[in-house]
Amino acid sequence: MSEAPNLDSRASWRVLIGCCVLASVSMSSLFGSTFGLFMRPLEEELRWTRSEIAFSLTILMLLSPFIAPATGWVIDHVRLRSLVLWGVVLQSANLMAFALLGGEVWVYYLTCGAMLITGAGASLLALSKVVQSWFDKSLGRALGILFACAAGGAIVHPMLVQALIEHVGWRGALLAMGGLSLLFGGLAAWWTVDERPSGVPPVVAPASTPPILPRPASWLATFARSRAWWVLSFWNMLFAFGAGSIGIHLAALLQDRGATPALSAMALSLMGAGALIGNLAAGWLIDRTSARRLAGLVMLLPMSAALLLYVGAGYEFAILAAVALGLSTGTDGSLCAFLAQRFFGSSLFGRASATQMVAASLGGGLSPWLSGLLRDSSGSYQLSLLMAAAAFGLAAASAIWLPDPQRSTD
Repeated sequence: MSEAPNLDSRASWRVLIGCCVLASVSMSSLFGSTFGLFMRPLEEELRWTRSEIAFSLTILMLLSPFIAPATGWVIDHVRLRSLVLWGVVLQSANLMAFALLGGEVWVYYLTCGAMLITGAGASLLALSKVVQSWFDKSLGRALGILFACAAGGAIVHPMLVQALIEHVGWRGALLAMGGLSLLFGGLAAWWTVDERPSGVPPVVAPASTPPILPRPASWLATFARSRAWWVLSFWNMLFAFGAGSIGIHLAALLQDRGATPALSAMALSLMGAGALIGNLAAGWLIDRTSARRLAGLVMLLPMSAALLLYVGAGYEFAILAAVALGLSTGTDGSLCAFLAQRFFGSSLFGRASATQMVAASLGGGLSPWLSGLLRDSSGSYQLSLLMAAAAFGLAAASAIWLPDPQRSTD
């Protein structure tokens, strides 16, 4: 049997490049970074309230506990190349389907719910699984680069999509987004993305050696007994709650304060720029410092962002807040992927990451709706900003109980 390419080799970096292209046009990067730009066009044309529009994220929260663990199981058991290829096709079709929306809000909710399935195959979770099979000593750096490229897409997409909305309308913008996903994502997945072959026959442990990994039926029990899993879940939920309270509504918040749509799109791009820098910095720091300390410190940035937006209506406050929020969002993704691999190993990576996604969706799905309700009832986002700052502060405090991981040996 031929020898497999070495970990952290040139072949590893080639695969990472392809995964980075896919990350930049993933559903989370392409649609997640531009969701707020569609809030006012949908409100004006389809006569939906902002809380109704944001409620789609709450529906994703309700569905996530059923879909995400199954997605994690699939990622841990199927050939990832085929999964990613099909994922690109399905997510592109889902984006184009948004352009066909009429006035029925339940059709919009169904289309959003489908994203949990169509976006899973080429998601950052699946791409992280591909990357972690190719890296060891440079895993933190590789994951930082991967998530930074997703953030890099979030720099370009808001300004591009806002320009499309102005010239061809929100429906034409969604069709173009689907085409962008299919073209660039499809080429990257076809030419570069694959799992690292083992290259050696499996080693059979002696009969006296106790099993290291849990039986398939007990993986949930393994997580339930793990302090690391519970603390990381709480941290993810609180961070997503705070981020959802601000990030989803940021463009609409700025326009309420007199900003133009172009300036609002620029703020979202600056948030993406902050996420790019945050991921690169996190990738470098993760391999060199305490993950627990890093998890606590990064929460202070978005808390500062929320308070800046609360005390100041000027555009300079919004720019500082967008960058600070982006920096923390960038650190969050790569740090969580790293910790899931280090705490639970390669064989449980997909399920560990997927269950963390459930925790994040509980917070991130509920807070945009609550923020929309508070804005609809009070006429401003001030209470939402205080709610977000409190969530970030609690997330920073919870990181104290997070154990420091050891290097993976499986």
